[in-house]
Amino acid sequence: MKSIHTQKGFTLVELAIVMTIIGLLIGGILKGQELMENARVTSTVAQVKSYEAAITTFRDAFNAMPGDMPNTVNRLPGCSTACEPLAGAGAAGNGIIGDPGWGTGGFTAQVTAAQGGANPAAVEQETQLFWVHLLKADLIAGVTDSPLRAGGQLAWGDSHPAGRIGGGFVAGFGDGSVGIGSNQTTPGVTGAVVALVQNINVDMDDTAGLNPLTPARAAQIDRRIDDGRPGTGYVQAYGVEASCFGPTAATPEYIEATVSKDCGLIFRIQG
Repeated sequence: MKSIHTQKGFTLVELAIVMTIIGLLIGGILKGQELMENARVTSTVAQVKSYEAAITTFRDAFNAMPGDMPNTVNRLPGCSTACEPLAGAGAAGNGIIGDPGWGTGGFTAQVTAAQGGANPAAVEQETQLFWVHLLKADLIAGVTDSPLRAGGQLAWGDSHPAGRIGGGFVAGFGDGSVGIGSNQTTPGVTGAVVALVQNINVDMDDTAGLNPLTPARAAQIDRRIDDGRPGTGYVQAYGVEASCFGPTAATPEYIEATVSKDCGLIFRIQG
């Protein structure tokens, strides 16, 4: 006698249950990713505010700007002559970190190469000493005294602090001129600045996908610290003009629908 085998498929109800579970899992993953990104934004805002507080404390204690302070051998513990910014007119003690043409010249002109333990030979090396002076004053963490050591390299988490959202921070001085990749319809930042950039050895970029932030994340950070506009206030954007911020309006907005990393940010930390 032949046995009859029947095959049973999923019922519509069972398929609906499976699809619902898959949807919930995907939704949970996406929500988790969003929560992680929001946490990185919060952490980056706290990071910037900590640098601003560190610089204020440094100025109150030493009446000088970090990176630009002379006589560090006698003023900061653990400092050798490699801590000393270049002396002379327009150099140490003028209240400017590096060269005042930071915006138009591009920040890599300030960094050029690792100091590597040598005594500074150019005013631009103040931008490396900026982090060293804050470290030696015990005001920041997340960097080492790499510029003071032979063989020291330019690297995030070593000579410069890594950004908690990606990339890292460089320091300098804005003279109000519009920087490379910055919005061309509004003035640049004036005063001591730190900038969130993707690479230490590559200038602020106006190439799509080669910056540390999407416009939406840049806008989030800007709104938490400043006015939420890319071309005004003491937080300003740079990047791809067509997709980070609008090029024509008097007060352009972040183009938050852009999904690629087309934005970076400049923060004025002392006016």
